[in-house]
Amino acid sequence: MDMMTRILAVLGLVAALTVLSGGTASACSCAPLEPRQRMDLAAAVFSATAVDVRVDELVLKGGSVTATLRADHVYKGKPGAEFEVTTDAQGASCGYEFTRGGRYLVFAATQDSELITTLCSGNRLLPAGDQPLRLSDRTQGTEELTPELISALGTPVRVSPVPRPPRTVPTWWSLWWWGRSW
Repeated sequence: MDMMTRILAVLGLVAALTVLSGGTASACSCAPLEPRQRMDLAAAVFSATAVDVRVDELVLKGGSVTATLRADHVYKGKPGAEFEVTTDAQGASCGYEFTRGGRYLVFAATQDSELITTLCSGNRLLPAGDQPLRLSDRTQGTEELTPELISALGTPVRVSPVPRPPRTVPTWWSLWWWGRSW
């Protein structure tokens, strides 16, 4: 292959990837907001642990991820034991990365009656636990907890733990009894 053929092949590959990704190649850029502004923009604010994270739509089709979060405290919105929050699958599209087992402070807005969040919403990765947030808590991410944020959050509502479903795995006794009935 000569040099011109290689250049055309690379340009064709870039064009194909641009078409497959929806024709946009942008990076996420977030406007700085005060904690009170973040609270005002959110329909729900809560601390919770991610119990499930699933890809709903392939990245090539825009990409979306839904996280099921088990709440321990609700700072704004209707108190609930579990929330489902959708975000873009890519950070470049301002998607927020949830990891199963991680505990988060989540700021979620509503869109088409679903909760959504972004990298710009103000979410924070929190240490494991189930206590209300305090100024002394350490977070991981772009911003630490500040007196302004703690003040804006206000007094949380404690969420009751989700009852565990009944055990569905048979015990040795039930297996023995079942085996005798044959």
